Amino acid sequence: MLILYTSLEIAGIYAILVLMTYTFVFYYPQIKKNRIYEDINQELPYALRHMGIELKSGKGLHDTMITIKNANYGSISEEFTRVLEEIKFGNSTEDSLLEMSSRVKSDGLTRAIHQIISTLRVGGNLANSLDIIAKDITFDMQIKLKEYSQKLNSFILIYTFIAILTPVISLIMLMAGSTVLGDIISSGLLFVIYGLFFPSIVIFMGVFIKKLEPKI
Repeated sequence: MLILYTSLEIAGIYAILVLMTYTFVFYYPQIKKNRIYEDINQELPYALRHMGIELKSGKGLHDTMITIKNANYGSISEEFTRVLEEIKFGNSTEDSLLEMSSRVKSDGLTRAIHQIISTLRVGGNLANSLDIIAKDITFDMQIKLKEYSQKLNSFILIYTFIAILTPVISLIMLMAGSTVLGDIISSGLLFVIYGLFFPSIVIFMGVFIKKLEPKI
């Protein structure tokens, strides 16, 4: 109906603006939530090794958690602060750790928490277990970075073709066609294509590249 009562250019602009607004509104809460814990995976191996060293020195689990709380491990320190506050006000250690695991979406942290809970229940060498988990997380991070670099190399070729070569080639073809046949498309539609359509594709591909980035 919008196309019937307005020009094609205005309809295209309106459609693109609606799509961009919807995408922003739909994804912004999720992006904001993920940013809160985006440093978890980066700091986790160092925090786990720190915990292992503290445990090997003879400290108990709660004292070790206090050390991590006071250390500069970003969101991990904040989460341990919350866990210790919950324990202080009567919540059990296991329940507090499990709540942290469900609150923070991190496979490595979940694995470490389950190892801690298992050790609290049946015993074991928690320090060595945390060191092993830290090494596994570091190895997984290296593998993900390698896979990401390989995907990125392939995607750069596609990005270069769509974002750079396609607009230039299209413009040359339009200019050549206009010289022979006259105006092929209107100036308004040309503005929509080069002012909104191609920039939207570039933005979409940039977001897609960001989406491929491993969460480490």
